[in-house]
Amino acid sequence: MKTTLFITELLEKGLLKPAKQRRVELAGVVLNILEWGDRDKPGLLFIHGGAAHASWWRFIAPFFLPDYHCIAVDLSGHGDSERRSIYTPDLWCEEVMALASDRSCFQSIPVIIGHSMGGLIALRAAAVMLNKLPGLIVIDSAVRPYNSNAGKGRKNHGLLGRKRIYESRQQAQISFRLIPPQPCKNAILLDYIAAQSIRQCNEGWTWKYDPSAFRDLQASSVYDKLREITSPTLIIRGQFSKILDKETADKMQSEISNASKVVEITGAFHHIMLDQPVLLIDEINKALKRWDMKQTID
Repeated sequence: MKTTLFITELLEKGLLKPAKQRRVELAGVVLNILEWGDRDKPGLLFIHGGAAHASWWRFIAPFFLPDYHCIAVDLSGHGDSERRSIYTPDLWCEEVMALASDRSCFQSIPVIIGHSMGGLIALRAAAVMLNKLPGLIVIDSAVRPYNSNAGKGRKNHGLLGRKRIYESRQQAQISFRLIPPQPCKNAILLDYIAAQSIRQCNEGWTWKYDPSAFRDLQASSVYDKLREITSPTLIIRGQFSKILDKETADKMQSEISNASKVVEITGAFHHIMLDQPVLLIDEINKALKRWDMKQTID
């Protein structure tokens, strides 16, 4: 009961600082963003996972105020952003880099924080941005050489590539499932995310993401790019994650020249912001305090 009350209070406290929602045209597409705080402050850019959306960060990002200016983005084909005719990791990377460098969004290059697929996109961006990026935080994103995890990726892409229609909002919401499957003791956070993931369409109710974003998406490894990353980097994994095991996380850390020791979040599975949001916020804050946030946009 105490844990439930605590998580309820955390969600309510986060939502008490509502985001400003706006749309920006970058990298050839209109992106939906959620924005918190003073634009003159150092920036944090939050990137969601595959088939997710910016609202996954609504009860995380506000806890970095007033010290930081925070933006969470819906990548193209996700949330309330525009859809494309084709999707590739490189295109999503272009969106992230364009957003990070846009003066209407950030007055200085932000630290990029990415979960799952968002972490993989962030790694691609970091390999291009090099020393311009003041910091990178990768949350439960697995990178292995030679596409050794491509099979698992194709399986998940197959699940996400199917369009599902429900008769009612309630039916859609109760059908929401995490991928990969895992228990989630914080049901109030799971219910909140499920409610934010639904949109009405002509046929009924469906998920906000575009299934075609995953139908033909080719799995590719960014392993060879890890050694190109020079920005301060933190890799975070869930203790019980089915995506990022300790051996893989340690190997990723050893390939990145400026990476800190891997942080393992106790009691967390893959979706750490749902399992252990307070511990996640704490570990991100610890990293931010160690890094130089005074980068500027060219």
